[in-house]
Amino acid sequence: MENNFLKNLGDSAKEALEKAGEKLSEIKDAASEKFEEVSEKAEAFAAEAKEEAAEKLAAAKAEAQAAREKIESHEGGALGFISDKAEELLGSAKETAADAVEEGKSFWDSATDFLSDTVKDVKEDLSGKDGK
Repeated sequence: MENNFLKNLGDSAKEALEKAGEKLSEIKDAASEKFEEVSEKAEAFAAEAKEEAAEKLAAAKAEAQAAREKIESHEGGALGFISDKAEELLGSAKETAADAVEEGKSFWDSATDFLSDTVKDVKEDLSGKDGK
């Protein structure tokens, strides 16, 4: 009887071990498939990112080359180009300052008119009260 019990226990353990081995094999296969999927997606993403970076680099190189040619073709050379750009920026700054001054004058005129009207209204109200 003890022999039967030990034999059954051994058989049960062997069967459980075989099932566990099969499950482990299934899990390893599934993990391997998932890993392949993720690897393929990562490779596709990396290739796309590399392509985008190459396009951006090519565009930046083209812009730099165009700027270089523009500067080189300027009759005053690089210093003349920079000088002309500085003059453009200065002119733009002067225009912006003139606009700001004009807006300030407009605001001041509006504020002065408002205060004049308010003072006038207060004087009229005070003179009307004193006269009663």
